Amino acid sequence: MANTADGETLANRWFRYGKLWVPVLGLTALAGALRLIGLGDVPPGLYHDEAYNGLDALSVLEGSFQIYFRANHGREPLFLYLIALTVGILGRTPAAVRLAAAICGTLTVPLTYLMVRTWFNHRTALLSAFIISITLWHIHLSRVAFRAVMLPLAIAASLWWAGRAFNTGRKRAWLLTGILYGVTYYTYLAVRFTPIALLGFVIYLLIAGHGDRLWPGSIYFAVGTLIPLVPLGTYTMFHWDVVMGRTGQVSLLNHAVNQGDLWGTLGRHLIRTLGMFFVEGDSIPRHNVPGRPVFLPFLGAAMVVGSARAAVEAKRRNAGAALALIWVGAMLVPTVAAADAPHFLRAVGVLPLLAVLPALGLDAVWKAANRRGLRMWGPLLICFLLAASLGITVRDYFFDYASSSEAAYAFESAATELAGRINRFTGIGWDGQSAVASDRHLSGERRAYVDMRLWRSWKALSFLVPEQQAVIQFEPNKLPVIPPVDRTMLLLWPYDDLGNYLAALPSPVRIVPEAGPLTRGDLEEKSYPAYASYVVEPMRDAPSPALAHFGEAIALADFAVDKEGETWDVRLMWRAQKQPEADYTAFVFLCNDRCAAGDVIAQDDAPPGGLYYPTRLWRPGDVVIDVHSLEPPHGEGIQSRIAVGLYEWPTMERLPVTKASAPSHDDMFFLPTSQ
Repeated sequence: MANTADGETLANRWFRYGKLWVPVLGLTALAGALRLIGLGDVPPGLYHDEAYNGLDALSVLEGSFQIYFRANHGREPLFLYLIALTVGILGRTPAAVRLAAAICGTLTVPLTYLMVRTWFNHRTALLSAFIISITLWHIHLSRVAFRAVMLPLAIAASLWWAGRAFNTGRKRAWLLTGILYGVTYYTYLAVRFTPIALLGFVIYLLIAGHGDRLWPGSIYFAVGTLIPLVPLGTYTMFHWDVVMGRTGQVSLLNHAVNQGDLWGTLGRHLIRTLGMFFVEGDSIPRHNVPGRPVFLPFLGAAMVVGSARAAVEAKRRNAGAALALIWVGAMLVPTVAAADAPHFLRAVGVLPLLAVLPALGLDAVWKAANRRGLRMWGPLLICFLLAASLGITVRDYFFDYASSSEAAYAFESAATELAGRINRFTGIGWDGQSAVASDRHLSGERRAYVDMRLWRSWKALSFLVPEQQAVIQFEPNKLPVIPPVDRTMLLLWPYDDLGNYLAALPSPVRIVPEAGPLTRGDLEEKSYPAYASYVVEPMRDAPSPALAHFGEAIALADFAVDKEGETWDVRLMWRAQKQPEADYTAFVFLCNDRCAAGDVIAQDDAPPGGLYYPTRLWRPGDVVIDVHSLEPPHGEGIQSRIAVGLYEWPTMERLPVTKASAPSHDDMFFLPTSQ
């Protein structure tokens, strides 16, 4: 068998490398799965900060290369260039902009291992990588297109090489460390507080007698830092308000933030920030499962033990332990000294070094078990508890949080749903489900008319809906006359009078009205429909005889019943014989033979066509599609039939059936369908 230069066989070397790297690759795969599965759907929607990033990525793809992006309070560029790459591959989709974050988050795990192994040891490094891979805070950051996720990655890379430079004293290592550190300033604004951490660490090294290791390496580090910083620094000098404006808005020194009580506010922020690890975390649904602390009780206890151990080791001149404590403490300043503490985006600079503290605690448990002769029980207990933490995180995030209305509102999922609806209708762009944007051939000529208020309210529309002739934006109450194309979609602000727009529609038409999903702003207490949708098709054939007439103005032209699944969908097609004089409510009964006697099995009452196309606005000759859902009881052999009718609210007076093609009652019509 071949030998290496030092006499070690190649097989032994491969085995040794395998023992070292297979666990790291396994943790990286786990991290990738937690960050990539369902990336476009969890969390639901696409927040406007993410959409802004996507729009800037499109500008990069069009050749607009910037050192700093001015829109949306100003943003560092590195993450946006990565988004440009992913959007260039996948197209204009939520998954495309979030893929950049998932890549950064996944790569942070092996880089955390490398960083910690340089300053500590293999076991602590593995534990740290495991902890950050399953920490909900970092998982969530890796699934949303916020540039904050790039800072932990850049910190891990910089401190990995800083450890190499500190241990070897090589000038190249110090120079590369400086370059990597300079690049971190292109990631996220919390990096501006890293000089506090570095200064604190330098002071510690001088006190601990490690000052000789800083010279002359610190000179090479400074030179390396300046190389990437010069372009950004030059831009900042001439655009100070752009680069530094956001900091002033959220600073604790701002009277709007401290409300005239600077020191009291500072004290409260400090207490809340310290409590974010074990008691209560960020309450903003865009940043966290609201209120969930960073660590579950098990890892929280490990962090306490690890922090105490790090303090003892730092006193013994362990530079790595001191670095972890100093870095975590210093990088909490951005959230302590700003609004909304604790704020998981502003505090992101504590990662990935935060993972070292519970890792040190777990390592202490491991060593204690070994000292007591329990060599297998310590690792087994730690693996079990880490696996339990992973299971709880998956439940909390991918099930409870992902399906919550709070997450949907926070990420403006109504806008994403609207964008998908427009694209499915036109056949161009992201269809609302897949990760890749693609065009589909749809028959017939189509036009989608979108109220500009919707377009201005949600940046997601500008990013997800490609520019195309089939999508026309219009100002309120200025809808152009709509030509009788094969299909038209009208998307309106739901609180206008629809009558202002009906004159623009061709006549007669078949119209499907529908309310959009619920939405709610950050400062709003009640949710409300995001928009009103109307799909319109011209009626090209002569109307067929109606199945039933209700009063003089409304007829039931046709129907369909879908009995697949646990819910029956009853699709009614109402036709206006003439313009109704009142707003009516439709009822649909699933009943036995004695419907008239009130023997109802299931029922659904709603205005036909929904709240946003009341019957008093119906135009003669138009057909309105109205869908009702019934939940029949379980069991076989249920004999039932479906009855429909109309009544006026609140008098409950029903419209009489004046003519019918099948059996009916005085005020209800029985659909001629099989039982």
